[in-house]
Amino acid sequence: MAKNKNDESGVILKIQKQTGCLLFVIGAAMLAFVLTDFFKSGTSAFGGSKNVVGEIAGEKVQYDDLMKGVEELKVMYQGSDFDEASLREQAWNQIIQERVIKKQHELLGIEMGRAEIIDALFGPDPDPMVVRNFTNPDTKQFDPNMLRQYVEIDMLEDESKYANYMNFLEKPMREFREGAKYENMIRAGIYTTKVDAQYEYNLEEFKMSAKSVGLPYVSISDSTFSYDDGDLKEYLNDHSDEYQQLASRDIDFVVLNVFATAKDTAYTKELVSKEAEAFKKTKKDSSFVSMKRTMRPFNSTYVRRGMSDLPSDVEDFIFTADSGAVSNLVYQNGSYGLYKVTGVKEDSVTVMRARHVLVQASDDGETKAKQILADIKSGKMTFAEAAKDNYDQTGKSGGDLGWIQKDGFNMQVPQEVKDKILSSSVGSYSIVKSSKGWHVVNITDGPSKKLVQFAALERKITPGTETDREAERLAGEIQFQSQDNDDFITVVEKLGQNVREATKITLSNPTIQGVPDATDVARWLFNDKTRVGDVSDVINLQGQDRYIVAKCTKIREEGTAKLEDVRDQVILDYIREQKAIQLAQKLEDALKTASTPEEVAKAVNSAVSFVPAVNMLSAQVTGIGAEPEVAGTILGLKKGERSSPIKGVSGVYVVWSEGQVQAGEANEFNLEDISRQVGDRTMQMAGEGVKNALKEKAKIVDKRYNFF
Repeated sequence: MAKNKNDESGVILKIQKQTGCLLFVIGAAMLAFVLTDFFKSGTSAFGGSKNVVGEIAGEKVQYDDLMKGVEELKVMYQGSDFDEASLREQAWNQIIQERVIKKQHELLGIEMGRAEIIDALFGPDPDPMVVRNFTNPDTKQFDPNMLRQYVEIDMLEDESKYANYMNFLEKPMREFREGAKYENMIRAGIYTTKVDAQYEYNLEEFKMSAKSVGLPYVSISDSTFSYDDGDLKEYLNDHSDEYQQLASRDIDFVVLNVFATAKDTAYTKELVSKEAEAFKKTKKDSSFVSMKRTMRPFNSTYVRRGMSDLPSDVEDFIFTADSGAVSNLVYQNGSYGLYKVTGVKEDSVTVMRARHVLVQASDDGETKAKQILADIKSGKMTFAEAAKDNYDQTGKSGGDLGWIQKDGFNMQVPQEVKDKILSSSVGSYSIVKSSKGWHVVNITDGPSKKLVQFAALERKITPGTETDREAERLAGEIQFQSQDNDDFITVVEKLGQNVREATKITLSNPTIQGVPDATDVARWLFNDKTRVGDVSDVINLQGQDRYIVAKCTKIREEGTAKLEDVRDQVILDYIREQKAIQLAQKLEDALKTASTPEEVAKAVNSAVSFVPAVNMLSAQVTGIGAEPEVAGTILGLKKGERSSPIKGVSGVYVVWSEGQVQAGEANEFNLEDISRQVGDRTMQMAGEGVKNALKEKAKIVDKRYNFF
């Protein structure tokens, strides 16, 4: 969401530095006030039209039409959390559905009649939407009595219930069924014949072999060619189809990240600390942590030792404390937390904690394990030193295996080791053999037969209001100083920040490295009023703790690219074409006196390549690479025929057909199977394909970015 440059980050700075602008600002505000109703009426003194957010099938979509749809959706979703942007997207798609897809239904007379609606509601096989909406919460079964009560009594007496029925049940059910009928009609017109199957079979099985002689483009130096802008523009015009582009924009921009300060950390610490006494006294732990908006929702499940995701010191506390006890303040991973034991009961399973040194299986593995145990007991090395080379990754934690139970927990520990751990006492050492090798095992804690329920009051350290305002203030300073300064980079660097660059940002897929969601930036860039050199207002990236100020440095419109935007590529392509002309002429000259591949190759100082098989499904040509033109030419030649020089991707080639490669004939079974596969594939694509075709034909123009 863009922050208005006339708020705290703009106006105060402007008043401080340019007091003379104040009268102009007031005058502009008065003029805006006078003209507000005039512009809202949908006309302009300069001949404009109503606020248009887009166009569908030649019909303009007014701002009011879109917002009416949004308001209807808000009524539907009242009581639920919703995102304004997602509602606008739904409303827009609904307008497309009404003006494009539903019109096709009407033209074909497709509708869900009253008899069908009654059958969908009260018939022997109710519609899934009906079943979902009228399932008894107690029995978890569809309840036709609830349905009859609602349809025949409740909604007739209550207009809101009738509206809910229409919006949530009948309307979506109609749309779904009418859409299904439309797609079924399309699918009914799709069938495949043996001719289709044979064609599909031929695409893969029809293969041609050939010989080729080629001259690569790299055989001529680029420096041998000269050109000017006139040559390049002429080439671009002649090959305009190859240089089509989407509308895109380039920017220079600065990101002001909002990081938590030491003051924010102290504030969070104090906030959580203050709750310790109330947390300890409350009898309603679930409600308490919910009300305090803890990061970790209350879970009534009892956990076993080693099965929580708590830090080891917190787990040690909750498994040794009595019910009702609250831990000291704990810091972990950028948050502060208090942990309360809310329930304790005995477990039916015993768990033990242990560590090990793992010696790989070998003839002297047991001897090595015994020596390691002796060195640990004598003090020559610590257990952690001995375990650091464990190849099962436990070396990083001193060989710690965690808490062990007999079955289903800590699956990486071999069963032989588990059995030994669970039958040993704390502090004991032993040597155990398993499929992994020899284990020097030490029991470090246990036994535990305790299950614990706990509540957590955790708060993440986040930037406070002052921290956020300081970042916004700095962004506002950059935005203000850049308005009348062409050197955006100098302004930003003078204020101690770094300028980044992003190129070819599109509206449909706005991507800016380091910015998770650049939608708001793209909306500003593609606003009809944004020009090259314009500097954005301060853009607050919602939910990202950062502000952006951007300068538009380039605008590319949809269509054929301008030379300045594709100059490097045009130069490469132009030079390649000049090379192709020379190499083709060289081959043409050789063909005047030579006829066989070998003779031509000798004349042009090249070699003959054999192409064993080319089919219609691949552009790959053995010995050459991906060459669509060459592959297509080979497939079109008869045995013994020769091509003219072919301008390919990597060079210019001449090919001689060696004829068709013999392949097995398609039998009745193959053709039936292929026919079924082709039909299934076509039907799966039909519904969505037709919808996309209708949308494309409707030439949808989306200009919502001018408003949101």
